[in-house]
Amino acid sequence: MTPSRRASLVSLALYGALAVASFIPQSLRPWDTVAYFGDSTESAYIVEANVRQFFANPLRLFDAPAFYPYERTIAFTDHRLLPSLLVAPVLWTTGNAVLAYNVALLLACLLAAMAGRHLAASLGIEAVGAWAAGALYAFHTYQVNEGPRLNIVFHGFLPLALACLVRFLREGRRRDAAGVGLFMLLQAWSSNYHLLYGALFVGLVVLGALVARPGAVAPRLVPLAVAGAAAAALYAPAARVYLDLSAGHGYGRGLPAGVDLVHFVTTTPTNLLYGALGTTPRLIERGPHFVGFASLGLGALAVVAALRRREPGRAWVLAALGLFVLSVALALGGPGPYRWLFDYVPGFRLVRYPERFGLPAMLFLGLLVGRGLQLVRGAGLPGVALALAALVPLEHVSPLVLHVQVPAGRRIPEVYEWLKAHPGRAAIDLPYSGDATPREETVKMLFAAHHGTRIVNGTGAFQPLLTRVLMRLSTTFPSDASLQALQRIGVDTVIVHHGQVLDAALDMDARLPAAVAEGRLVSLARFEGPGARLFQSAADEVYRLVPQPPLAAAPFPSGRRLRRATWAYRTKLGDPAPAADGSLATAWTVPQTLRGDEFFEIVFDRSEAVTGVVLPLLRESLFASRFRVLVRTPEGEWREGARLDAPHFLQLVDALLKEPGQASLGFALPGAPITGIRLAIEEGGQSFLGWSLPEVEVWTN
Repeated sequence: MTPSRRASLVSLALYGALAVASFIPQSLRPWDTVAYFGDSTESAYIVEANVRQFFANPLRLFDAPAFYPYERTIAFTDHRLLPSLLVAPVLWTTGNAVLAYNVALLLACLLAAMAGRHLAASLGIEAVGAWAAGALYAFHTYQVNEGPRLNIVFHGFLPLALACLVRFLREGRRRDAAGVGLFMLLQAWSSNYHLLYGALFVGLVVLGALVARPGAVAPRLVPLAVAGAAAAALYAPAARVYLDLSAGHGYGRGLPAGVDLVHFVTTTPTNLLYGALGTTPRLIERGPHFVGFASLGLGALAVVAALRRREPGRAWVLAALGLFVLSVALALGGPGPYRWLFDYVPGFRLVRYPERFGLPAMLFLGLLVGRGLQLVRGAGLPGVALALAALVPLEHVSPLVLHVQVPAGRRIPEVYEWLKAHPGRAAIDLPYSGDATPREETVKMLFAAHHGTRIVNGTGAFQPLLTRVLMRLSTTFPSDASLQALQRIGVDTVIVHHGQVLDAALDMDARLPAAVAEGRLVSLARFEGPGARLFQSAADEVYRLVPQPPLAAAPFPSGRRLRRATWAYRTKLGDPAPAADGSLATAWTVPQTLRGDEFFEIVFDRSEAVTGVVLPLLRESLFASRFRVLVRTPEGEWREGARLDAPHFLQLVDALLKEPGQASLGFALPGAPITGIRLAIEEGGQSFLGWSLPEVEVWTN
């Protein structure tokens, strides 16, 4: 065995030990343990859905069980395709999607570590420093925090692309240009996030080299462009799916918030060396971005040395410093340099959390750390360098703050095994976990990947408005509105986990016997006992929906919008002006759980013959589950003119089936003269996330 291969194997073994230590206790029980329900279980679901679909029908690659009745629903989030296919043998041999996800997570970290080490070595960093660079990149605090999001941690192809790019710009070999394209293509098939990030950093490195050495670099741009075009062409089918869904569903976000600098000195409370430092981190956004004190010190040593003397590595050290600082600045979100990306670079309007620029930031800091360790060794302190190299990743070791066990493999609840053997056309899995904890719906998505029947349930980076409306309606199951809506979209099967009363006023179990007695539902199977229930349910049951005569949707108002500058607007909370400016880009927002006394009111300066109130809705719109439209008589008395009831929900469902990205909820009124309208929550109305309406329109003939 060559010394180089032996060093690689030793490095890989040490990285494996770090992986186990970094993800305890998840790493000790990979067959059933994840960090928490939500992104972890979503990643396991996507792994299983990708593998099954790729080998069953690769021409419909993005089809998956959740978010019925929509197709290509994997593209409602980042696809994670390549990581899924890498662990297909694990899924085939064990049938355990949780284990497959955990193996993919291990591969993601080992790939990042070895790739970071390779990039450092290609820049001339010696073995100890290169190892530390890879360790920091793959096992720093924020990387472990992002472990539930397999797509976010699978970024190891980026340093490989940069290594090829450095060699190509230095030596001009076409195979290195091809390597840049290949590794960027592999990164694209792993994560859209890091495709964007990688393209940005590749472009910046090329631009910097072009400015520094225009005569040498300019002739080499053509083969690099050819490699990039080939990679783009091979990823185009996936990109087309995302572009089509973006156009149809109104993908896009407002300018997102980032993190404060204090997050970069924030640890998790379980950090073995330091405990809790900095601010309070969160699991999904505003996470712990601790960079490490040893890393900062070694990075500073590398920078100071580069500034004080000219040496062969001076240029890349300063470039790594610039890219590290830029990455941190971008992680802060807008305003700042991230605002420019958001406004002018395609793709960044779909990015949810700018703070994830903290991941490539640690790659560039790792390179500085490697150079700093090289300087320590060069000063005749090899033992000190070795100790510091070990300290660099050990500063980040923190047992997981949360961990849960998922019924997986042979422990999958019996109701889902039954459904696998007796599939329906489409199903809904109840009760809905609620707006307060929507990420728990990912557990049902995971089981849907196992049993194969399409389900209405679904949550992810983008959730269609129809899905939210249907799940909101499901809290009233088996009401006429819920049954009619499910019938309209083609659902014939309902899975019910009895005993999970989330709201006493909406106790589904109490209403089910009457629906069965009336012939609206038929019980197909019931499962009881410790191995039959989903978590805390008393029993699991499968129902078949009996077709009912269609219920007419509420009529949409006639006429057109009327606006007068003399009208007075008033709300309990929030600024009403954005809902009256004629723009769907702004909204009246109540960004908190509704208490029941919130309202939106318009008072006219004269009597108007109003034919209706129309609420245009976008994908991100929110509204109370029950509210009334009150009208103000010429005598100043407020009376009910309409309410959000079953026919109005069906009106909205019908509209969203035709136009998923945007629809309007319309309340028809008699057209009698009134002097104002008010949206007021009805008793029992709720919305955990508040209200968000882009416009409140008054219509007249």
